[in-house]
Amino acid sequence: MRRAIVMVGLVASIALAAACGGSSSNAAQNGDVAQAGGPAKTDKAADEARLRAIYQKLPTQVTSGDTSAIGALFTDDGIEIMPGMPSAQGRDAINKEFASVIASQKNLKLNFGDAVVTVADAGDLAVVRAPYRMTFVDAKGKQGEDHGTSLTVFKKVNGRWKALYDTNISEVPPAQ
Repeated sequence: MRRAIVMVGLVASIALAAACGGSSSNAAQNGDVAQAGGPAKTDKAADEARLRAIYQKLPTQVTSGDTSAIGALFTDDGIEIMPGMPSAQGRDAINKEFASVIASQKNLKLNFGDAVVTVADAGDLAVVRAPYRMTFVDAKGKQGEDHGTSLTVFKKVNGRWKALYDTNISEVPPAQ
C-alpha cells in the first residue's frame, strides 16, 4: 500500500512536464518581461490555462512510464515529497525516486478532476491543486487503488514553470 501512495507523487510530478515544456520565448509572448520603471506584466489567465493543461495531459504521461524528463521539470533545488518515503531533493534524486516507484506498478490507470490554479499577482509563483484517482496492480499482483489531492508549487524560471515543491495527499488510510 505504501508503494501505491508513493505512486501518487509520481502523478503530480509528471504533470510538471507539460508546464516546463514551453519555449523560452513564452515570457515575451505572455507579457512577463519586466518594463523599465514598473513591475512585469503578467497574463494570469494564460498562466492558469498553461498549468491546468498539465493535468489534462498527465494521465497519459503517467501511464506511459516515461521518467527520463521528470527531474528536468523541477527547479535545481526542487523537492518531491511522497508519503512513506524520504523527500527527494534535486533533479537526480527525484528522477531516481520516480523510476523506482514506476517500476513497482502495472496496469496503472489515472484520472484527474478539475485543477484549481492560483497564480500570484506578480506572475512568478503558482499553486495547483487537483483531485486524483488511480488504480494499479502492485509488484505482488494485488489490485490497488488510491485517491486524494495533488499539490504542486510552481516557480517561473526564465519564462518556464518549474516545480519548487510537489506532493500528494492520499485519502486512503494506510494499511494496518
